[in-house]
Amino acid sequence: MKARPLVPLVLAALLVAAAAVWVSSRNRPEQAAEAGAPLLASLADSIDAVSEVRLARGDGTATTLQRRDSGWFVVQRNYPADLGKLRSLLINLAALHAVEEKTSDPARYAQLNVEDAAGAQSHSVRIDVAAGERKWSLLLGKPAEPSGGFVRLSGAAAALLAQPRIDADPQPARWITTEVLDVAADRVQQVTVRPAEGPGYLLAREARGVADLTLHGVPPGRKAAAPGVVDAVAAALSRLNAQDVKERAASAQEHLNRASFRTFDGLQLDLDGYRDGASAWIRVTAGVDPETARRFALPSAAPGEPKPAEAAVAKDGEAKAAPAKGGEAKGAQVKASEAKVADPASEAAAINARLGAFDFQIPAYQYDAIYRQLRDLLAQPDHTATAGSKPTK
Repeated sequence: MKARPLVPLVLAALLVAAAAVWVSSRNRPEQAAEAGAPLLASLADSIDAVSEVRLARGDGTATTLQRRDSGWFVVQRNYPADLGKLRSLLINLAALHAVEEKTSDPARYAQLNVEDAAGAQSHSVRIDVAAGERKWSLLLGKPAEPSGGFVRLSGAAAALLAQPRIDADPQPARWITTEVLDVAADRVQQVTVRPAEGPGYLLAREARGVADLTLHGVPPGRKAAAPGVVDAVAAALSRLNAQDVKERAASAQEHLNRASFRTFDGLQLDLDGYRDGASAWIRVTAGVDPETARRFALPSAAPGEPKPAEAAVAKDGEAKAAPAKGGEAKGAQVKASEAKVADPASEAAAINARLGAFDFQIPAYQYDAIYRQLRDLLAQPDHTATAGSKPTK
């Protein structure tokens, strides 16, 4: 009979223990208890429904990637996002799983860079993903070797070592689609350059298939540099990529460098360039030069016969040698880029629709290749002969 009063005490102790376990489980992410389980539950099944991704750091740096009717955009630039990079981020987030728990002590969060992303001293990157009513959020911390990093689910106590490694730089420039132009060098018929300072000049090919450009505007007593130096200007629009983009200001820029590229099929690309501190910027306007298109038009073929350029292309896509005619330089070889007959008007319209409202920051070396000074295209003067010296016999 004396043991009965102990029963309520035992029951009370069990209830307290159960409550403690429940509270503990609520203070850590559910996935942390099971290594290998996805941290962002069901994101893998919702990737195609995602409508917004936000990356933010405590110092105010932030990128919002937003799905619109015309595709994904970087909101801070109002410019199309890099879809490959965005999809890679979502796939990696969906695959993110815990390797082990590192700490639940808030005093140690900063050591792993998983502190709350608030304040300039915070180094974590907060990632928020939304797909309709469903939302996922986590704090991304330091990377960890060999292929993981530290993370903490928003509102959870446990900081975790997780895999795979997540690349989520919150700088907007890191998420834009970077391609500006990609014009093959052999497609360029002429380039006119008018620097803001210094003399202008013209580079031109007189026929399709000519390997090298001719420099016009060479000062008396000087000569052009080696062909490789001169021809590099025509290659400046090949794989021209942007480092950043901004909406074009209504006011005109001063001290513009100007360059105009014309292709054999008549596409004209006018590039105005300027520097803003250490960064180099261009704006692109496309048009059509009908005279150039007419002058270098490919010969037409009889009905049912392939066009000469098309006949010169092998079935496997490689260009065949074209027969020479009367010693013309274009008999050397028909390039694959020439063999593909272009519609310059449609191409110009597409370029203007894509680029016309923006200025693009490009690498300084590409900027300098577009607006090269005339002196850089000239051979070094010959100083071997001195004034007044007698010619040798």
